[in-house]
Amino acid sequence: MKLRAKVLVIGGGPAGAIAARFLAEYGIDVLLLERNLSFVKPCGGAVALSAFDELGIPKTTIKREVKCIRIISPKGKGLDIALKGGNLAIIERQEFDNALRRKAEEYGVKVIEGEFSRIVTGKFYEVEAKIADSKAGIVSEYIIAADGVNSRVRTALGIRPSRSFFTASEHITGSKTDLCEFWFGSFHAPLAYSWVFPATEGISIGTGCFEPGKINLFFERFKTRKGIVSNGRKRIYRIPIWKGDLYNKDNVIFIGDAAGQVMPLTYEGIYYAMKAGEFAAKAIIEKKANNYRKMWTNRFQKRFVLMEKLRNFFLKDDESAERLVALHRRPEIQEASLSLWIRKNRGTEGLLDYIRFFGKFLR
Repeated sequence: MKLRAKVLVIGGGPAGAIAARFLAEYGIDVLLLERNLSFVKPCGGAVALSAFDELGIPKTTIKREVKCIRIISPKGKGLDIALKGGNLAIIERQEFDNALRRKAEEYGVKVIEGEFSRIVTGKFYEVEAKIADSKAGIVSEYIIAADGVNSRVRTALGIRPSRSFFTASEHITGSKTDLCEFWFGSFHAPLAYSWVFPATEGISIGTGCFEPGKINLFFERFKTRKGIVSNGRKRIYRIPIWKGDLYNKDNVIFIGDAAGQVMPLTYEGIYYAMKAGEFAAKAIIEKKANNYRKMWTNRFQKRFVLMEKLRNFFLKDDESAERLVALHRRPEIQEASLSLWIRKNRGTEGLLDYIRFFGKFLR
């Protein structure tokens, strides 16, 4: 079986689905290849509400809106921050991903369940894939690699995998919260945080670390600190560590987790993956794949670099994490954080405020 499309998108999560839809809206022939249309990625499920209008995402996928977050220091000092001017939307990943793919199909994207095998390069790209237990060839002028942290496209092109951050999470029924809670402490989340988020039913809890052999230990420690008794299924997953060194290789464009586009410190990936999908589509429409890197770096590079420095400083030990929480008691720092993290402010004002507030800690 031989298939053809102007653009082949490999990976049908939020990044790939948004890229495919933007291309199809412009009238470009797109094929989206997703290995498992039933896959549910482990995820806290919080997305900035502003992203729905910005990216044309169906609001029917929103299960709950969160209007306040709580940050808790290693010593247990809590701080509630009202999300003025921009709430968080709680989504269920399978339903969210399915809705994004359906939206893409409405514009003419052909979605196929199949597994990528290899790429043969030439005048055009020819991808070998397994579709319905049969081998298939897909010929395209461009490829968008949106196939996640374990990107097989990266491997096929001889690109080293990104370093990883590890998470353990569970959905717990019989409990509830109206807040998104972020718990700091090296005892259960060194260089990271643990979380408790509302879920469609119950709560989502989890923690993260950079040491794969200790993620189970840290998760159990957090549950003990929080006083949570498990009744769900624990899932362990890898999240890429951002490095900012991979954008495209000729006409193969990498987006989302395949490109390591997870914000340091906050470890937020969905929004940045979807924006990468938008930028990749625009670069292809402009017939200049290299423009993708320019769009990404112009919008996000300085923010990611700053957040990486803040993570390395404030989460290096518990004393520094205490200071981070204490600083956020200042209204002006809360406002800068909301502008940068929640409202996704496009200008430089929020970023400059952050540099002004925290620059002295990073010299």
